[in-house]
Amino acid sequence: MSEFEQVQDEEIEALTAVYPDTLTYNPTPGGKEIKLDISIELEHERKFELVSSIAADTSSPGAGPSHAHAHSADSIPTTLTHIPPLLITVLFPPTYPHTKPVIQNISARHAWLAPALVRKLAIRLDEMWTPEEGVLWQWVEFVRSGTFLESTLHLAHPSPKTLLSYLITHQTTAKQAQFSAQTYTCGICLSTQRGSKCIQIDCANAHVFCLECLKEFWGMCVGEGEVTKVACPGVECVKAKSDAGDVGEDIIRRVLTDEQVARWKWLRIKHAAEKGGTGWTDPNAVPCPVRMCQAPVPRPRTAAEDESGWSRLRTCDACGFAFCVACKRTWHGPVSRCAITRTREFVEAYVSLPEGDPRRRALEGQYGRKVLERMAQEYREEKENEVWLKERTTACPRCETRVEKSEGCNHMT
Repeated sequence: MSEFEQVQDEEIEALTAVYPDTLTYNPTPGGKEIKLDISIELEHERKFELVSSIAADTSSPGAGPSHAHAHSADSIPTTLTHIPPLLITVLFPPTYPHTKPVIQNISARHAWLAPALVRKLAIRLDEMWTPEEGVLWQWVEFVRSGTFLESTLHLAHPSPKTLLSYLITHQTTAKQAQFSAQTYTCGICLSTQRGSKCIQIDCANAHVFCLECLKEFWGMCVGEGEVTKVACPGVECVKAKSDAGDVGEDIIRRVLTDEQVARWKWLRIKHAAEKGGTGWTDPNAVPCPVRMCQAPVPRPRTAAEDESGWSRLRTCDACGFAFCVACKRTWHGPVSRCAITRTREFVEAYVSLPEGDPRRRALEGQYGRKVLERMAQEYREEKENEVWLKERTTACPRCETRVEKSEGCNHMT
């Protein structure tokens, strides 16, 4: 093995020891072909403008999209800290590091880096080489830091929305991998755990807890109906009385079972209804009759003017259940009448209240004035029929059918 080959192998081993997934190489007749897969991790969030590559083609070469294009209605602004990796192929000549390495290709995964910036980066990497000294480490650190990027980078792509999806997915995956590789102290049991066994709450203090502690604590809260406690259990957040809304459903689903998540969602809706929260600020809303749903169902805008039977129809957005607002049963169509036993209670209350009473107006707001007037009329007719039947007819002792005697004796067979 020559002295040059020994230096090359030592440089490769040193870089691989720190970044094991970054470097691969193959011996070739012309030297060692090095492939660098370098992810970019910015120290601070950087602004990016995603524009259509069609617009970018009309701007001056090497400058990226023009200022007008970068801030056009078609541009998509975003901020990133983790950017998809650059793939750099380098050839070590047999006499490297005495001889300059040859950069054969630079490409960006998902094609986020414009060709003009690729050329600038290649020139900058060439300038960093010093005879008799290894350069791979400098290159990797330079690219990883993202210092070669402009303060606000304009990324040109045929489909900016598609590129944005790639960038966000990569950033989420990279952050999760970074979190999983580190160790944290659980804020509940105070034990040290790997990030892969922990959950970081999206709160002001970014508290971290081990998965098992959160499963036990949140599971107990859901089981006991304490929905407001399904939040960050950190001391600072508890003192600040953080609401359960501070924890996103995606985190809840990573901790609780599907059955517990369903109960948690139902408890939140129930809690909001009891405190007059979101969805129940509308006094005309009625609760969904499905016991495990109970979501607020507002009155359609056209229901107030609609005098047909369709004004009684309500459809729950949460579970999709279609029901009659009057009898709370499955929707029975605009023509069929509601079962009087189901509507008697609130119709009797409506009939007994005087005109102008706030409680009467509240009922009209929930069920519709036209609907209630029609049901009140039907109720009065039904009551008159009951009185007439009671006075003039007798119930059959077997089938209880009401019959009226027109002639004959009192004996029935």
